[in-house]
Amino acid sequence: MITHKLAAAIVLLMLSVLCLDVAAQEGPVIPADDFDRGTPLRSANGFQAAVDEGNYGTAAEYLDLRNLRGAASEMTGEQLARRLFVIIKRATWVEIDELVDDPAGRSNDNLPDYRDSIGVVLDEGKEVRLLMQKVPRGDGVFIWKVSNATVSLIPELYDVYGYPEAVEKLRRNLPNITILGFELFKWVLVIAASIFAYAVVFLVALATRRMLGDPHAPSHRRVFRYLVVPVGVWAVIIAANAVATSLGRGVTAEAWQQVTPIPILVTAWVMFGGINLLRDIYSNRLRQRERPGAAVLLRPVGNAIKLLVGAGATLFYLDQLGINITAMIAGLGVGGIAVALALQKPMEDVFGAITLYTQQPVRVGDFCRIGNSIGTIEEIGLRTTRVRTLADTVIAVPNARLASEPIDNISARDKILYNPILRLRYDTTPEQLPQILDGIRDLFATHERVLKDGQRVRFHEIADDALLVEAYAYIDTTDWDEYLQLAEELNIWILEIIAQAGTSLSLPARSLHIEQSADIAKAVLE
Repeated sequence: MITHKLAAAIVLLMLSVLCLDVAAQEGPVIPADDFDRGTPLRSANGFQAAVDEGNYGTAAEYLDLRNLRGAASEMTGEQLARRLFVIIKRATWVEIDELVDDPAGRSNDNLPDYRDSIGVVLDEGKEVRLLMQKVPRGDGVFIWKVSNATVSLIPELYDVYGYPEAVEKLRRNLPNITILGFELFKWVLVIAASIFAYAVVFLVALATRRMLGDPHAPSHRRVFRYLVVPVGVWAVIIAANAVATSLGRGVTAEAWQQVTPIPILVTAWVMFGGINLLRDIYSNRLRQRERPGAAVLLRPVGNAIKLLVGAGATLFYLDQLGINITAMIAGLGVGGIAVALALQKPMEDVFGAITLYTQQPVRVGDFCRIGNSIGTIEEIGLRTTRVRTLADTVIAVPNARLASEPIDNISARDKILYNPILRLRYDTTPEQLPQILDGIRDLFATHERVLKDGQRVRFHEIADDALLVEAYAYIDTTDWDEYLQLAEELNIWILEIIAQAGTSLSLPARSLHIEQSADIAKAVLE
């Protein structure tokens, strides 16, 4: 018997706990209301939804119109609802409080239990708090409305934040029609501002085209198209958005603005077009300065900038949708470090290519000496530079190496040095030496392809096996084959000068070293 009673007690206890849990999950009971004014949050949302539909009669049901003071007592509920919406959208908010979905309101706001704060706005420098208030509906049920104290302030606040008289006149003269939560007079003003903005941009584009010179030049036409199309569309969107924000949007318009990517896409379009325009203009200038290699670099640089712009636009749009992009950016940062470490060597080559294109130590077609390699530059890529050697082979040199080691650009010279060292015989007499020196000097002075600047012919040194005479002059050519032909002529004439002086060049000295073993030395001594 005791066991049955204990089991019954346990069952009752479990049922009690279950009932308490269900009651806790159900939460506070929200009173039923035709206009859903059971909590501060629902009442505020209902007011905005009614205004969004242009139904100011319904919107007035969310205002406490009892015991109004001043000018508010002489106005209808519709007029007060319309003006309150304008104030909410155009006011300077010092503080915006979050309304709760609880029929009891907020409990920790230092206000009476029957009042909740909407927020604080400025009224000619002083702060005014707008309030929601719990009021009796007339059947013993309490609902939430905008406080009658706040409603009484609507005429005063509207004098500060209301529309100018010209806008008010336009509103009164147009039908009371709402499209997508936007009244007809607002549509008219937005469209007018858009047309005006595009007209201004078009006139600026015309003036810019004429200021640049020939309006039919291809580059000037590109500038005109850029200003008229992407910049013009961007100006229209900026002007329309600014006017719509100033006039105040409804719930539908605010929601549409929150999800639409059009302003971000048009801004990215303008930036892409500007990058392309600057790239083309600067590329033409580089080609005119005979720097086609640097012009080639502009395309990958422009694409890299576009990639950054596209990534920034995507992140900005995700943030606009309310997605937390902090973790995403952190992940991209970690991934970027990993990618940077993996691409360290390729990026060194890319930056080396940037150095080659900007500083231009070599160009395509130049004949250079790079380390132990000699050849002609065939192509400067982003990773490597192709060099065709004298053996008609092609080597690929990493750009990072080219950017860090000396390059002897033979094609960059505007003259070629002729610098033979003459080894005269030891028996050349002091009378013969001046004859040889003067003969070579006269040869350099009279030869039409030997430059006059920098000529030098000197008895340079008395060596162990010869008398050294140095001839130093520049040949007026940059073509190697032509230089070889001219050097051949000069060499023959110098040999004739030496022969006429009665001497000749010295033969190279040779030393003969005989190593004798100890046995051979001993045998000789014996």
